[in-house]
Amino acid sequence: MDDIAWMLARGSDFFLMDRNMLSFTKSAFTNLPHPPAATAAPLSGAVTASAPDGVDRISSLPGGILRDIVSRLPVKDAARTTVLSTRWRRVWHTTPLVLVDAHLLSSASIGTGRSRLGADPRDLFGTSRSLADAVSTVLAAHPGPFRCVYLTGTPMETHPDELALWLQHLAAKGVQELIFLSRTTKLDSAVHLPATLFRCTSLTKLYIGFWWFPPTPGLPPTVAFPYLRELGLFSLVMTEQDLAFVLNRCPVLEKLLMTGCRWPVCLRVRSHSLRLVELCQCIAPEITVVNAPRLERLLLWEAWGDGGFTNMSSTIKIGHAPKLRFLGFLVPGMHKLEIGNTAIKAETKASPNTTVPSVQMLAVQVKLGTRIEARMLPSFLRCFPNVETLYIQSENDDFKFWGPQATGTGKLNLKFWKEAGPIQCVQRHIKKVVLREFRGTRSELDFLKFIAEHARVLEKMVIVLTHGHSPSGPVGTNLRTRMASANWANACCELMIFQTPFPQEGTAWCYLSAFNLSSTDPFDVSKCVDGTCQGH
Repeated sequence: MDDIAWMLARGSDFFLMDRNMLSFTKSAFTNLPHPPAATAAPLSGAVTASAPDGVDRISSLPGGILRDIVSRLPVKDAARTTVLSTRWRRVWHTTPLVLVDAHLLSSASIGTGRSRLGADPRDLFGTSRSLADAVSTVLAAHPGPFRCVYLTGTPMETHPDELALWLQHLAAKGVQELIFLSRTTKLDSAVHLPATLFRCTSLTKLYIGFWWFPPTPGLPPTVAFPYLRELGLFSLVMTEQDLAFVLNRCPVLEKLLMTGCRWPVCLRVRSHSLRLVELCQCIAPEITVVNAPRLERLLLWEAWGDGGFTNMSSTIKIGHAPKLRFLGFLVPGMHKLEIGNTAIKAETKASPNTTVPSVQMLAVQVKLGTRIEARMLPSFLRCFPNVETLYIQSENDDFKFWGPQATGTGKLNLKFWKEAGPIQCVQRHIKKVVLREFRGTRSELDFLKFIAEHARVLEKMVIVLTHGHSPSGPVGTNLRTRMASANWANACCELMIFQTPFPQEGTAWCYLSAFNLSSTDPFDVSKCVDGTCQGH
């Protein structure tokens, strides 16, 4: 969906945003975790169904089953079940609350005025009431606990009283999952999120976005999120000290997502519980894995330094991470890689001090025809000797995006790759290579031919053509011709050529797919073309 259509679908507020803010907002709103309650047909329009003998068998089901039924309904319909009988009225009050504010939006619940409402849930959804009013009423009326509260529809700078009240209710009534994004047209006008957030100690999942993060200096050392397992930070204004404060107080945190962060924050991963770290469109001058014995995935998409377009270099340091299996996208022209205490350079040779043997899937973003970038690729590959799946995001050689340090001269050819020396993962372990954004340049063809002639156990070579080209067109035809002349190290390897599924040039990054620990391939976006991914 293009930006204009996306804004039209979500209201006039989005037309006030600049393009950068719109991009971050779209990324956040389209890639949030799905709420546990789905929009259903209104109960008021349902036809009353009764058994032939007139007996209401549903109401006689055990209380646990009834509460499970109510928890799966949008909050308006869940509250309306209280009119069915005295027993159903008790069900809503004793069911952990699932509140998604978007489910409150209807012709009957949108308004500008305020109504005086009773505590009866049947009175929650009258006319002439704003979304913020409806949220406040639901939070006050339900005794708790709150299973999931999903608040994304209110510009909180116009509702400061509601903000304080909501956080009080959330903390007092044991919220378990909180998704709380404030609508704002400019990040520098974002609202300060009160430190009351740290009283929500029952949280297991937290996503917050478009806020000034609560200042942590002066908070008592006992502040903690003892049960938090999943944390998503969207376009926050926060300091490096704030981030460290939070991470140090999440003893069981397994998944961390940071996206759209415009202020430089160095991330230091020192955790015995973290399994997945994902940074997307973030200014991160340094990302250091200090000690992370359970870390399995370090996923990066457009994570750069703080020097603007003149110097966007960022340092990626990998210390103790014995279970790290998925890594990328590394950018040789921008990322300075360090393994242990060794900075990886073009002439760096493989040794126990310069390798991470646990990595099995590696993704690299590189201009294959630019010498100063491509000459680092063999050194990067040597650092991960047991890689079985290699993703290459081929960047346009003519676009000098990373600044002066990426403007090396001299085109590369097949001779360059042959003289690079032995690369263990290529020769012995790589079974699948995926090259995306293939344009048909000589440098791309030479690289693919090098892989084909040296990868002894390669089973699949997958080529995804850039936007505007098809497998049957000139670029696809030339690719097949050139690769047919290669002396394949494994004659049984399958060459697969695909047209890009995305409507514009550039590879998409799917936050939800990458953030799913059950996904066997966090870099595969072929199934994420329905608007739940971030395209560039």
